[in-house]
Amino acid sequence: MTTIINSKNPATIEDISNFEKIISGNLPSDYKDFLMKYNGGQPQPNSFGFFSDRNDESMVDQFLSLGREKHSNLLSYYENYKDRIPSDFIPIAHDAGGNLIIMELKSNSNRIYFWDHELEADEDEGEIPNMENVYYINQSFTKFINDLYLFEEK
Repeated sequence: MTTIINSKNPATIEDISNFEKIISGNLPSDYKDFLMKYNGGQPQPNSFGFFSDRNDESMVDQFLSLGREKHSNLLSYYENYKDRIPSDFIPIAHDAGGNLIIMELKSNSNRIYFWDHELEADEDEGEIPNMENVYYINQSFTKFINDLYLFEEK
């Protein structure tokens, strides 16, 4: 079972509603519940696998929150990355290496993906963010949280 430590002050319905207006979209109910209960924090265990050509894994360093925190502010991350990640996605967490865990918001989906910053589209070259550096993790936010595991070195 996953535990969340170092969570922030719970988000309010108003905080969530204001964020939804900014992103012109609706957050899934399970993610809203997470924000109202934990509003960020660090999961334990924190590891997850994702399906790239190598079947990789990473760890959630920090879930983002609706607040004023410098390194975990959901609104700041959204503003900084909205033109760098595919449209219809929002960042929800980051790993220690600068990669993002992002959630798909289209068609009431809340599938979770890993966004690899090393392979991101090059704006200077006119490339548009696409799914080439995005890897599927899980079918929903709740399943993502529940499937986190303890990293074991191989």
